[in-house]
Formats: sequence, structure tokens, C-alpha cells
Amino acid sequence: MRASLVAGFALATLVSAPAAQDDKAAASEWRQLFNGRDLTGWTPKIRGYAAGENFGSTFRVVDGLLTVSYEEYEEFGGRFGHLFHENEFANYRLRAEYRFVGEQLKGGPGWAFRNSGLMLHGQSAASMGKDQDFPASIEVQLLGGRGQGKRATANLCTPGTNVVRDGKLWTRHCLDSKSATYRGDQWVSVEIVVRGDTMRHLIDGHTVLAYDDPQLDPRDGDAKKLLADGRDKALRKGTISLQSESHPVQFRRVEIRELAEPGPWLRPLAADALTKFCNTKGNWSLAKGVAKLTPREGERGWRRFDHYLWIEGEWGDFEAEFEYCMQEGSNSGFYLHVGDRAQPVKTGVEVQLYATPHDKPKARLTDHDAGGIIPGDPPAENASRPVGAWQHMHVLCEDGTLFVTLNGKLVQTMSLDHDKIRNRPRRGGIGFQDHSLPIELRGLRIRSLR
Repeated sequence: MRASLVAGFALATLVSAPAAQDDKAAASEWRQLFNGRDLTGWTPKIRGYAAGENFGSTFRVVDGLLTVSYEEYEEFGGRFGHLFHENEFANYRLRAEYRFVGEQLKGGPGWAFRNSGLMLHGQSAASMGKDQDFPASIEVQLLGGRGQGKRATANLCTPGTNVVRDGKLWTRHCLDSKSATYRGDQWVSVEIVVRGDTMRHLIDGHTVLAYDDPQLDPRDGDAKKLLADGRDKALRKGTISLQSESHPVQFRRVEIRELAEPGPWLRPLAADALTKFCNTKGNWSLAKGVAKLTPREGERGWRRFDHYLWIEGEWGDFEAEFEYCMQEGSNSGFYLHVGDRAQPVKTGVEVQLYATPHDKPKARLTDHDAGGIIPGDPPAENASRPVGAWQHMHVLCEDGTLFVTLNGKLVQTMSLDHDKIRNRPRRGGIGFQDHSLPIELRGLRIRSLR
């Protein structure tokens, strides 16, 4: 979609009672949507032509690569195209490897230079109007860099749709990710996690963009037709299609892993009282969605304290995110799978929350720095913002692996079979540590993945 409409980015990444188990989805493995030989299972829809008519062999397989080609075109002529997979999908991880090649076709709009997309939660090819440019969908915009300047990829565009960011409806057409710029004909791998009402874009495991509540835009003409035909406004499933916008592009892998339907989000700090979804012996307060730990008078130094903030329930596989703010020297922890809340250090796993200086060298990081696992390993890199700034953490525990993302950077990938934690429970309490040092929390949400 039009690159000039892409706006700035503010990160907002990614659970309550356990969700019902979908054994088939939970146990699914990665499978290829493209067979590497032909377009079996895919249907083209090109503007000006009926669904199934592949004008100019726009979509073809060349040397085992799914290719968008314009060899049989004289000029583009506004023939925006999409190649639809035959199935619809709801909860999944989608991975694609792509590269832009050659020159843009004559007549292609300037913004479409090295521009393609993965269209998700889309309408069907058959439901598109003959002269409709784009399916109503959520577009993961794929962009290649120009000769100079920044040009992110894995952006968001919203043909006929809207999303929610930071609790507010996002109605602008495009939104930049925080990705690097990829120039030339290099292969780029992008992954999208679609789970319930949240969507995340990842490159090399790092979260470059995230948002909530994809939905049809009732102001849009194409979306109005879908709504009139009975389609839900909330988009929780739909088609996947690959885009042609006048620049040749190739895909060598398009693969999917279906996921179980997650449980609903629990938002403990959105309550009017901290005691509604949490319990603690004291020391914590809640005001305007911010939970604050204020040390008791006279407490100083390295000692153990037991006024942890515990979230209700027992948790196995889960997803959580929150923001925390610390003063210089502050120390706390996000505890999970705690078997005995009277002994969290001995019976749980801690994701370290620490006021790590943002310029601390990687070589000096320990498991006691922000994003470290105690007991376990230091973070893979220093992703901390300056002390006093709000830090964003996303924690995912799934299929025996713990993933920790700090400020968009994946800093931990640890197996629960790691030597230092293999004897810890695989299910238990979740809470925040009382270290007799100040910490503030906001935006906390947690959901079960089983």
C-alpha cells in the first residue's frame, strides 16, 4: 500500500482462566502452504479480471520459487493482484521468505517500488469486486530499501480495516514497524503471530510491530458490503493472500503453524482495586492503572522481603506483557511457575527486572541484568532504555520454552529443560518480587495458552 502514508510507530506488544484445549491446533507443526512446484491450492484475483484468471501469468513458479512476474505486461495499468490460499485461518504463526528482484514495471505507482504484502484475515477472492484494488484485510507490508534512507519492512497497512493501538482505534492507513532497512535482492524472513485479538510482526525473533483488535472499517465501501453480507466486524479469521503491486517479487517459503485459541486477557491493573485480581501482604498500591511498590520505612540493603504482588490463579503455558519503571539501582523480578509462594526463589523461575544502565556492554551482562533468567542465563543483549524510562516486557511460555522480549528485542530463549531450571514446576503462580526497592507497573495483561 502507499508508502507515503506510513506513519510513526509506538510499540505495544502482547492472558485469565485457562482456555479450552484445542488439541489439533496445539499439536500442529509447521507446514508449507506453497508446494514449490505449482500454484495448487492458490487462486489469483487481479483487478479487472475474474477470480481465477491469472492475467499475463502474473503469479507463476520459476525455479521452485513462487514468483510475481510482469514479463507479459507492457505496462502495469492498475492491475493490482493477489494470490489467495484456498483455506481460511484463525490462530497461527506465519513465516515467509521473500526478495524483490529486477526493475519495477512501467506505469507502477512510485510508492509501489519494491512493495508487496501478506494480506491476513482477508475476504475471499470470490467476494471481491471485479475492479476492487485490494481485499479488505490486514496487510503486513513488505518493502525493499531504496538507494539511501530508511525504509522499514513488516509494516502495517489497513485496506478496509482498522486496528487498536495503546487502547485507541488506529484509523490511519499505514504504520511503520521498527525493522531495519533491507536493500537489494537479499532474502528477508518475516514472521507474523496471530493469536486471538492480537497480532505481532517479527524479524529474526524481534518484535518490530504489534497491535490489537483487527476489525472492518464501516466507513470503507468494500468493508460495508462485507458487513451487509453478515461478516463480523471483528476480524478473528480469514484468508491469506500474497500481493502484486508492479515490482517483481519472489517467495521461497510460505509456511504456517496453527495455534490453539488463547484464553481471554486478564488485566489486573485495570481494576478499581488491587485486591480484585491480585493478593499481597501489603506495600503495593494501585492508582490510575499503575501499581507501585513503596519500600517500608527503614528497609535497606540486600535482604529478602515477602510482600510480593501475586496474580490470581495457576499458570502453565501463558503470554504476558507489561511495562515497568525503576529508579537507579532498583531490583525486582517477574516470577513464574512458582510452586510455593512462601519460597518463590527456590520453587519458581525469575525473569529479572533491573535498572540495567542502557549503555552497559553486552560482555558484562549477567543473569541479574534486565531480561536475565534466574537461575539461568544473562540476556542475549542489553535492550534496556535509560533508567527512569518505562520498559516494555513480553514473556511467552509455550511448548516447553520461555521467550523474553524487552523493548522489542528478543533477549531470552530458554528451554524449561535447561539444567538450572529443569526441576522447577511447569505450572504455578505468577507474581512480582518485593525487593524493598521502588518499582512501578502498568499495562499488565496475562492470558493462558492452554
